[in-house]
This record gives sequence, C-alpha cells and structure tokens, in this order.
Amino acid sequence: MDFDRLVMFLKIVEAGSLSAASQLVHLTQPALSRNLKLLEEELGALLFERRGRRLVLTAAGRALIPRARQIVEQNRLTRQAIEQVARRGYHDLRLGTVDSVATWLLPQVVQPLLAEFPDIHVKLTTGRTRALLEEVRVGSLDVAILAASKPPQGLRALRVGPYRLHFFGSAARFPALADATTAEDLQRFPLVELKALPGQPSLITDDADSYAVANSLASVKALVLAGFGIGPLLEFMLTPDEEAQLVRAQVADDPDCALYVVAGDAHVSRGKQSEVAHDVEALLVDALRAAYPAGTTGRA
Repeated sequence: MDFDRLVMFLKIVEAGSLSAASQLVHLTQPALSRNLKLLEEELGALLFERRGRRLVLTAAGRALIPRARQIVEQNRLTRQAIEQVARRGYHDLRLGTVDSVATWLLPQVVQPLLAEFPDIHVKLTTGRTRALLEEVRVGSLDVAILAASKPPQGLRALRVGPYRLHFFGSAARFPALADATTAEDLQRFPLVELKALPGQPSLITDDADSYAVANSLASVKALVLAGFGIGPLLEFMLTPDEEAQLVRAQVADDPDCALYVVAGDAHVSRGKQSEVAHDVEALLVDALRAAYPAGTTGRA
C-alpha cells in the first residue's frame, strides 16, 4: 500500500474536498484525483461517493481512516526513533558478563549507565569468560565484563581491578583452614567448586568423601556460608557480617587474574558512533570500580 496515497487520503478527509486538499498536499486537483483513484484500485473499494462537489465517505472509507492514521503515526514514531539514534550515535548495548559481576556489581552500574545514556537499550546475557570472549570476537556481543589472567589479544580491554578468588570456609566448622597454604591442604576439607569447563583442573579428588559442584558463585557462596564446605569466593561478594563468619586460606589463586571490560570493533564505525561506544565502555569501567569494595580495585 502506497504510504503517500494514504497521507493524501487523510488530507482529503481533513479538508472535505479535493480542491481544498490539493492545496494542503501541494498537488493539482487532477493529480490528487488520480492518486485517490489508484488507492481505491489498490484497495479494491470506493472510498468516497461523489455528490456534486462534495465527497462523502463510504463504509470502506470510514474503516480506512483509523488504520491509515495508525500507519502514519507509526511511520512518524519510527522516523523519530531513528533520528534520535543518529543524533546520539548509539542504540543497543549487547552486554555480556560473568555471573559474579551480574549478581554483585552490575546492579550498581545500571543506574549511572542509564542516567548518562537514557535512550540506550541494554541486552544483557551472562556466561563464562571463554564463551563471552568468543561472542565478542564474532560480534554477537558489543561489550563483555569478564575475568582473565591477561588482557585478551585482538580486543580492546580496559582493566577494572583484581579478580582474586580466595578459599573461604565457616570459622566455626573449619578453623584450621586459616593454616592452609597448598592445594593439598585444601583437599583435606569438603570442597565446593564452580563446575570446571573442559580442560580446566579440579581440586576434587576421586576419593573425596564430600563435595559440591555448583553452576554459579552464588551457589558456592550459599553453601560455604551454610558450612557445607570450603570454596572460592571474591571479596566483593561478601558483606562485612558474612566475612566475619568465615576464615580464609593462605592459598594464592592466580594473582594476575583481573576483571576487564572487553570490546570488539565490529559494533562501531568511525565518527560519532565510535566515540559514544568508547564513552559507554569508559563509563562501565568507572562504575564498576566505584562498586568495588574500598581498597580492592588495584588500578595499576
């Protein structure tokens, strides 16, 4: 259905005659009459009855009015939305993040992000670092917040702060954990582990009496606080009251691991859109650092 002819139809309805409508649409009366006839042929129905110089709407014409107005309004809103995107240079943010960030840090990031970019549409997914990196590389994600021992190669990476997992356990049940200094020491306790990906090591031995394998750090935390066993947790996951209930092992866990905001180049083009994309990434880094517990960001 020709959009311009729908507009002309509504102008005829508004003006009440072809002669008056021709002035509104800046067409001659014969040209406007031809367009009306073409619209009627396209719809297979007469829209007006001609009574002398007057045009009277038919039932089909009356039925078309609300539908034509809806189409015209939808067209206006679409144009408006696209113009806003063009002015701001950014529309969607396909954001991926590891589960720990989504649970404990991201809620404090959403407000400053939306305050700075009120028209942005965030499409959030959570996953493990390996999968998030792949999605950024193939362009399925614009930005990912993930943990890595070094900046991922071939991608823009901004370091947020350290991401160091420490083994915690209930101080009441496992006070001896404070003296653990090796992996072998840890294996003397019931372990609560995040499910290992293919190729990743596990501390759980085949002859372990009790253990738990969880799909999220939130589950690990719940089981550790309940006294089921010991498990790896991040400092920003714990409130002061929770940390007071726990004891921590002296086992170092990848001291080089850090949290990064990582982005590829597939989602940006040169010019304003690229500038805004970089601004979004910088804001994410600043907001995440602000959400870290005091003294743990390690920005160097």
